[in-house]
Amino acid sequence: MARISQRAMNNVVIIAMLLMIALFNIDSFLPKQDVPQYQSLLPRDAYVLKIEQDENTLERSGQLWRQRTRAKSVAIAPDKQFSAWQQAALEPISGVPTQISSSQPLVVVVWVAGQTSGLVYGFYPQTSPTVVKFDNNWYTLTNAQLNTLLPWIQ
Repeated sequence: MARISQRAMNNVVIIAMLLMIALFNIDSFLPKQDVPQYQSLLPRDAYVLKIEQDENTLERSGQLWRQRTRAKSVAIAPDKQFSAWQQAALEPISGVPTQISSSQPLVVVVWVAGQTSGLVYGFYPQTSPTVVKFDNNWYTLTNAQLNTLLPWIQ
């Protein structure tokens, strides 16, 4: 019977350990896909109480929604407006678009039950598609039009 020397056995153990480390970390060696991560405009399962933009609001009144605005008429019903908020999504973009460097955003605060502070969105309507700043990250608005989310803007 052939006998393995101590040095050869140590080499076998070292190689086996290196193979195990490589096997457990194989996902870190594979290239990452740059697939855009869409996220919902509103947090999933959030109980939204109110959406405010300047002096305009969309607020919950029991199970219904009510718009309070200074606009003479609003072309979209409150429940359709809230449905648009639920369906809207954000697609991440890299960097700040150059068109918005000197423009002011439309600031919208969404109040969610159970949170002490509102979710603050900055919408830049002069871009196409609409650019949104949320949590210090830049996104484009998808699955909705800004005039559907904020029908009182002209």
